[in-house]
Amino acid sequence: MASYDPKTKMAGATAPAISMSGAQPAWQVMLWPHRSLSQRGFKIFMTVLGLGFTLFGLMTFLAPNNGIEWSAHLAVVAIVVGFMLAVFLLVWWLFLRNYADGRYHEWIAIFENRLVIEARHPKRDTKRWEFKPYWTKVRTRTTRHVENQLLLSHSGKIVAIGAFLTPDERADLAVEIEDALARFS
Repeated sequence: MASYDPKTKMAGATAPAISMSGAQPAWQVMLWPHRSLSQRGFKIFMTVLGLGFTLFGLMTFLAPNNGIEWSAHLAVVAIVVGFMLAVFLLVWWLFLRNYADGRYHEWIAIFENRLVIEARHPKRDTKRWEFKPYWTKVRTRTTRHVENQLLLSHSGKIVAIGAFLTPDERADLAVEIEDALARFS
């Protein structure tokens, strides 16, 4: 879960792009997936991986061919270098996709007469739910696949939030939302 800024009453440094006709929320939190490798760390990792693959490819090229014909030796080098290039490009693509998925975030806010949940994904439409805060129920449940799944429900609508959080973070968030609902509804 993101760090909480008491001055803005939300996690993170930027406010959501939602305007509720100028109304300020009484409580809000922004959630997003944790990324343990920074952009700088990614560049360093890819540089080291690329240099390692280049060195290994050079060693394969310069290795004695032990009586194998030169053309067969070059074929082996081409296969090794081609495989390493494919692995390098696959790792690069997977990291870029992971960073794109990391831009997903959920915003939860309590206004005077409504609780708003907004889920924004960079490649999909924004999903938005509005509940009456007084009637909103907060609960966690453990299933075979998910521990402490956090659910908000109201009038038959059920929304799971914080799926990317750890089970302990979801339990803490459930308590925090219940407290906010009790204070501001």
